[in-house]
Formats: sequence, C-alpha cells, structure tokens
Amino acid sequence: MIHKTKPELTLYLADEALKEKFSVEKVSLQEMLELQRDCRDYLSTENIRKIYARMMKMEIRKMMVEAVYQSLPLEEKEFVLLKYKKKKQLVAISLALNISVAQLVIHHHAILEKISEYMLYKLSEEDIFNRAKTAMMVKLLERIIEFAEKYDPSQEFINVCWLEAIRERHDRYFQLLNEIDGVLKGNEDSVHQKVIMSKIQSPNEKIEALAARCNVDKSIVSRHLKNFVGEMRKYLE
Repeated sequence: MIHKTKPELTLYLADEALKEKFSVEKVSLQEMLELQRDCRDYLSTENIRKIYARMMKMEIRKMMVEAVYQSLPLEEKEFVLLKYKKKKQLVAISLALNISVAQLVIHHHAILEKISEYMLYKLSEEDIFNRAKTAMMVKLLERIIEFAEKYDPSQEFINVCWLEAIRERHDRYFQLLNEIDGVLKGNEDSVHQKVIMSKIQSPNEKIEALAARCNVDKSIVSRHLKNFVGEMRKYLE
C-alpha cells in the first residue's frame, strides 16, 4: 500500500527515482560513497553535515531502487530497461515484449508501487520470501540509525519520533531476516520446510513451478505459503 492521502506523489517519486537510475549524467554510487568518506573528516561543520545528510539520502534512494529492480521478474526488468534506459514508448515495448499496452500499464503501476513502498522503508508480504530485499532494508535502516547516533545526536536533521519508528522497524525486520535465514539453514525434512525454502530461494517462481519442484499439489503449496506469511506478518505490522 502506498501513501494513502497522496498516492500520485509517491508514484511520481518512484518514477523519478527510476529515471535517475538510468540517467546518463548520474553520479555513480561509488563516487557518492567516496564523497561521503571525504566529508566525514569535517562533520563538525554544520554545512558539511547538511551536505553529508543529503548525500546519504541520495545514496539510500539509489540503493532502494536497485534492490527493487533486482527483485523484479525478468519480464518486468525488461520493461524497465526498455522504458527508462532505452526510452521506448509503450507501443514499441508492447511489440518488443509481445504484451498488450493495457497489461504494460498494469506492470508499470505495480513496479512503481513496489518502489514507492520500499522508499517509505516498508516491506510487503511478498518481501517475506525475498531475502535480498529484506537484508538491504535492514542495512539501510542501520545506516540511518548510525548517522543519527554518530553525526546528529542533537536531532538537527532527523526527527526523534521518526528515528524511534525507524529503530522499531529495524528490529522487526532484523527478526524477519533471522527467520528467513533460519529456514535457509534448515533441512528439507518436511513438506512445509521444503516449500518455504524453495520459495525463498526463487521468490518470483510461480506456484505451479514450486509445486512441480516440491512434488506436491498446488493447493498444498498455496496453503504452506499462506501459513508462513501469517506467521511472519507480525514483523511487518
């Protein structure tokens, strides 16, 4: 779910973030990290702290977009490349991917919603099975907490109430990550374990493919996935 009162704004920001990712003139993430390292030696200066905070925000946004992009199914990745990197129109993309324009519009909206949600520092139920996105979110939240504790102890740049919410969310997502890792470290000694492990290993795999790989009926796969989401939902709320 995206911003309840201004959904068009969050979708616009997601669209702009995707454009920035494929911009020819963009500053690379490595260059940004080097600039941040240079700034750290002068963080006693207020203006430098402001610049550093702004660069950190840009770095986090880039990492968020990349995390969502890498998590997309192949077809949606191809759509993003054609639209944002090659700047193709929907009709041309439709012909290239053999997908109707109407379906592409649905794909586009879904992709922007995924980015919007992630940029609000929120994981979805789909992310319960996506270790990479969950781990990245934990890392980004730790990055914010570290900045606040080391470089903004007087809360000049980060609101104290928002920071507490970030800490609480980090703790929940860290627990979710531990649950995911626990599944991956376990043995496939039950149908439930096998289904969940297979889904985490291939989060975009369809139920039919999972059922075939686990050698069980689709209804069994659906039930185990639904039960696991129910167990993990407490970490999202």
